[in-house]
Amino acid sequence: GHTQEAKTTDTAILQTIEAVNSLAWTKTGALIIFQREDSLQNIINTGTTINADVNAELLKNLFYNKAPLHDGAMVIRDNRIHSAGCILPLSQSAMSFELGTRHRAGIGITESTDAIAVIVSEETGTITLVVNGILKRHLAPETLERLLIKELMPVEDEHTDKKGFWNKFMRNEISFEQYNRMYDRFMNDQRIQEEELRT
Repeated sequence: GHTQEAKTTDTAILQTIEAVNSLAWTKTGALIIFQREDSLQNIINTGTTINADVNAELLKNLFYNKAPLHDGAMVIRDNRIHSAGCILPLSQSAMSFELGTRHRAGIGITESTDAIAVIVSEETGTITLVVNGILKRHLAPETLERLLIKELMPVEDEHTDKKGFWNKFMRNEISFEQYNRMYDRFMNDQRIQEEELRT
């Protein structure tokens, strides 16, 4: 049922974070694509089928720079590592030209589908999340974890969406700190209103 699915998603996210943290530490390049609603079948067809649960060790091994599939993208679908070594179309947007191949691929796939991409740079070890073609760079693993939970396990949280804070943050209009501050202030106001209603 639904809760089982949420539990698997949660596990998949935690295992991904563990692997990404380690890949960032060793500056091992990685490109991980999470499929959402839009099918990525044409991308999947370019890679090698893995079909395994999301597991940090396996994920690290697949991106190890002597592994045969390390250069391509990994696609995670329904909380399983579906395939690895996949070839992605690169973004053609002008701003992406100074970026490396992984980042351009991450922008390309998230511009053309609702997938999200997690990238580890082999030059700097920095962690990036790409949603709708927009890069969120230099993420701490715990920030990435919160972002993945928010993107892959959407709660019907009317409040935050009504205020659009999250969307502002995802469009890089405000920082994560600002998002947290606005969110806390908003939740605090809600609480005060509810208390006033009770009195």
